[in-house]
Amino acid sequence: MTGTLIQLTKQKSQLDESNDFAQRIGSSNRWQSLGRFKTIRRGYSILKKSLQRLKPNFYQQKLNVSNTSVISPVQVSQCVDNIRETGVHLGLQLNSDAVEKIRSFARLNPCTEPKHDDFFLASEIRNGCLHGKGRQVMRGLVSNLDRCTTIDRIVRDETLTEIARQYLGYYPTLITRHLTWSFASDLNESEAQKLYPPTNFHYDVAGFNFVTVSFFITDVEENTGPHIMIEKSHNRKPLKMLFRSNIQKEADVWCYYNRSEQLTIKGNAGFGFFQDPSCIHRLKLPKNDNRLILQIRYS
Repeated sequence: MTGTLIQLTKQKSQLDESNDFAQRIGSSNRWQSLGRFKTIRRGYSILKKSLQRLKPNFYQQKLNVSNTSVISPVQVSQCVDNIRETGVHLGLQLNSDAVEKIRSFARLNPCTEPKHDDFFLASEIRNGCLHGKGRQVMRGLVSNLDRCTTIDRIVRDETLTEIARQYLGYYPTLITRHLTWSFASDLNESEAQKLYPPTNFHYDVAGFNFVTVSFFITDVEENTGPHIMIEKSHNRKPLKMLFRSNIQKEADVWCYYNRSEQLTIKGNAGFGFFQDPSCIHRLKLPKNDNRLILQIRYS
């Protein structure tokens, strides 16, 4: 039991580090925080592509891609074009068997919440509170993801890695996986934004260059945690958004962007989308039921 707790503690540290949310110029991640600038991302892409030309087979083999897929066929070039133009490609689909296996895995494995040391199961959360402790819990990062063979197959999926390669311009050298519960709560929006940063408008700063693919593992509708983004915002931001925190006040967002550019992403369990997460986006807090999402980041 002690060995298990030690392993979980190490995994928690890794989860907290990989989910570090607020990014500012001048932070301890100041060099990677330069990835907020489009010119830096493009320059990094050119550099990585040039370096990989020296050993193309080496980087391709390191990905260890799987020829079998649990994802419906998709046209790679169209997907890449859509991400470049709007910041997102919708309509990916996991098969129902994969969805059920991931959902079952998430229910049986302990979760952690950033800045807290305890572990809990999703079933222990009631109305956004940890049963028996009265502590507000807005999200749960599922542990032991390396033990889920279904997620491993998705991470190594040939089509997904090829979309990432074409969009980034090079073979990704770091792939991270995140399976996250967002717990239903009756908190109002302002209270939720204080406790759960991703419910604020923000853009990700996850290295010098990056792209993500996400799959809903539960049904996501208007009151069960839709993903909201500003289309084309990955290519244009005002300077004050770039030089301050990546978390944005909603009033500032609507001073620069038109509300018609807002896209609300919903879908049944298994629905997926590729996104450049440097776009402005946020999570709408679920009210009626918990949301579970699988996210894979390529960088």
